[in-house]
Amino acid sequence: PGERLYRTGDKARWLEDGTLDFLGRVDFQVKVRGFRIEPGEIETALHAAPGVNEAVVVVRGVDTDKRLVGYVTAHEGHTLEVEDLKAHLRRHLPEYMVPSALVVLEALPLNVNGKVDRKALPEPEDTSRSAGFVAPRNATEEQLAALFAEVLRVERV
Repeated sequence: PGERLYRTGDKARWLEDGTLDFLGRVDFQVKVRGFRIEPGEIETALHAAPGVNEAVVVVRGVDTDKRLVGYVTAHEGHTLEVEDLKAHLRRHLPEYMVPSALVVLEALPLNVNGKVDRKALPEPEDTSRSAGFVAPRNATEEQLAALFAEVLRVERV
């Protein structure tokens, strides 16, 4: 009583010893690469893209290796191109809110209640393996490539 209270969106409880036990978020806000992000805002932007029927955005990874992944389905008779969708998102959202991967599906997996089963969404393909790879040409490039591969947590750069 008489103290300032901030509505952070965090859900917590007081323990008997007087400490707070963090239980999670009241909303769906997540923190990715230091930015607070509401996946629903990205989903709304994806829904507004031409030809998109359904859109879901989830966070994949753990701790400091979190990334956004978007899943979309097309309206009947439409074809969706990942690069076009990313360009659309870049026009409407800050770069840190653009998912690092977008996956086009025939249909979103549903649970028994008819809601999107986020756990059943497939892992995105590793596009870095299919992109044109150029091997390091000297010792300096080898060192830089090894450093970037370690930081980015990928096999090769």
